[in-house]
Parts: sequence; structure tokens; C-alpha cells
Amino acid sequence: MAANALVARLEAVTPEYRVAPNNIDAEQALLGAILVNNDAYYRVSDFLEASHFFEELHRRIYEVATSLIKAGKVATPITMKTFLGD
Repeated sequence: MAANALVARLEAVTPEYRVAPNNIDAEQALLGAILVNNDAYYRVSDFLEASHFFEELHRRIYEVATSLIKAGKVATPITMKTFLGD
């Protein structure tokens, strides 16, 4: 009976996972640099993926900017507004 109680206690414990290291300010700075000068995208595009961003909105911004730049268009806050909404 003691083993059942122990199993019940262990199942009731929810594991606490560590949050991955992140830096929202660095993400914002990088996205800002890309939107000011699209050439900055090519400096990071070889290794940086949207999934590397911690903030979901930043992932979406990077995805849209990537699509525009790869299509030969300019990614600026104005051109991206139509894809991201408010």
C-alpha cells in the first residue's frame, strides 16, 4: 500500500522545466536592423531560423521579412503591416 501512495505522489508532481535563455531586446534589435537595412538579413539568414526566436510575434515578423526579401521585395515596417495587421 505504501508503494501505491508513493506512485500517487510522484504522479501528482508536475515537473518544472527551465525556460530557454532568451533576450527580447536582442531579438527586437535584430529585427529592427533587418527592417532598416534588408542587407542585414543576409548576414544572419544562413544560421538563423524563425524558430530560434523566443517571442512568437518576433517569429512571425522574421518569417514575413524572410518571405519578402527572398521575393526581391523590400521589408520595411510599412510593407510588413499589410501582412501582420495591427
